[in-house]
Amino acid sequence: MTDVAEAPAAPEQVAAGAPTSEEEARELATQWADEQAARLTERVRTYLAQKNGQSNGGLAPRIGGPTTYEPTGVPYVAFDVTATSPIQFIGQPPYLPSKIIAAGDFAYLVAYIFTNPVVDFKAGWAVPASVQLGGLPWRMTLDQANLTTGSNLPTQVASGVFPGPAPVFTPVFFLLPTTPGPAQGADPWLIEANVTVYVDIPAKPYAAFATKFIDLDNDPGVPFFPPVIAGWRYELPNRYLIYNS
Repeated sequence: MTDVAEAPAAPEQVAAGAPTSEEEARELATQWADEQAARLTERVRTYLAQKNGQSNGGLAPRIGGPTTYEPTGVPYVAFDVTATSPIQFIGQPPYLPSKIIAAGDFAYLVAYIFTNPVVDFKAGWAVPASVQLGGLPWRMTLDQANLTTGSNLPTQVASGVFPGPAPVFTPVFFLLPTTPGPAQGADPWLIEANVTVYVDIPAKPYAAFATKFIDLDNDPGVPFFPPVIAGWRYELPNRYLIYNS
């Protein structure tokens, strides 16, 4: 699960215009999230087919957690979650990612629940995680801290029930709290976003938090520091800025 994030369109490639309602923005977010889930799923399935049944579910333990070692001691990534940096659905695809957001603009953070579809007898997973999770309820939270004011934003919650079997990737999206935003003349708000997910049944050993995210922004770099293209970011905080325009 590396190198799945493509470079976003440059600003001049994005047509003018923005969603005029939350419903319109949500419809665009749903379409985009579903398309990305399909791309991620295809890449994972291709990767697993190339591995052809190697241990640890065909995925390296570095993907994140939880990674189980019982009862065999062989790592197996059963369940995980990742997220994107913020994206605004302005104009026509490809859409413009943005970690610098004007107060009042519609912006979304998209998260993806991963369930492993691989049978791995060596790791003790004769029934893969995606099958075990079928029909079970899940609950995801977006916990955000305003680093500028030293306060926490209200926790956002999303929930659902996996079909049987559970998809390799389940997209979930959150409307970011850009309204009302900082007051006129006040410092912009620097926000840190953290995503957690768990199976909403007691004693079920499925829980994860996002230790990586897909940065949709290209960083052009500055003198003495090279540019960084869009892609996976590991063990780094997922942050964005809200300013009053």
